[in-house]
Amino acid sequence: MTDAGVAIEDQAVSVIAPGEVGYLGILRNHAPLVTTLQPGKLIWRNASGQSGTVFVADGLLEIAKNHLTILTTSVSESAPAAL
Repeated sequence: MTDAGVAIEDQAVSVIAPGEVGYLGILRNHAPLVTTLQPGKLIWRNASGQSGTVFVADGLLEIAKNHLTILTTSVSESAPAAL
């Protein structure tokens, strides 16, 4: 979710997100978690094996009941110049 609304909505079997102290690997039935994000790549894979990649700005990530929510100011398909 960004200031402009929902940027991505998909069902994933795995997610790799840029956490504050390194990348987080998230699978099904992950323990509830709230953490901060650093700018970086957000990668996910769906049940059919297709993957997606976007670049996110810093923000917050929440995992609860097999649902992942990211709050960030921007999501883009290409890397920002600062990365």
